[in-house]
Amino acid sequence: MRLPNVTLPAAFVMLTAGAARADSFLELEGGLSIPLGDDSWSNLAETSPNLDAKVGAVGTSGLGGMLQVDWTPINLNNDGASFGGAGGVDIAAHRFRFLADLGFQHRVAPKLILSARVGVGLDLVHASASGTFLGATISSSDTNAGFGFELGGGLWYEIGDIHVGGELALPIATHSKHGDNSDGNYTFDYTSYDVNLLFGVRILSR
Repeated sequence: MRLPNVTLPAAFVMLTAGAARADSFLELEGGLSIPLGDDSWSNLAETSPNLDAKVGAVGTSGLGGMLQVDWTPINLNNDGASFGGAGGVDIAAHRFRFLADLGFQHRVAPKLILSARVGVGLDLVHASASGTFLGATISSSDTNAGFGFELGGGLWYEIGDIHVGGELALPIATHSKHGDNSDGNYTFDYTSYDVNLLFGVRILSR
């Protein structure tokens, strides 16, 4: 899959470097990732925990940029199989996203801040299977990189240099690898749409 040229990282640099009085921040959030589609994705994944971290800066205009990384240990609809006394196998999957975001924030009340962001980058999925069958150890895994896109918005309550609040995010990813499901050659073929409900803190450095 060929990805389009994206100027977002360059825009991130210009926005953050050009804002001499920008507030830099570290944002830590946790919550739930809820699959919406497509059918290939929603038949594979269930509601899963999600952890998210961002670092960035916002200027006095309210515009800024951030770098984002998040991790979802995916709850699978089929997480293994048992072969009776012959053994069994466990299946696990993890998703990692690395995005560059453009952000905006606006104070809507003395202590209340509205935020919005859009990001693009890498959606990385790792899947593995392990277990035993007739006394033999079974182990295989594969990793696939796809295109990631995300929209997000939230509300934050200001307590000094700490903001407490939450976000609603819509992560989207595309994967188009066709394998034979042997070790190191799994099939990753879906476009995923999710809703992430996140709560956390934003720590500012002025």
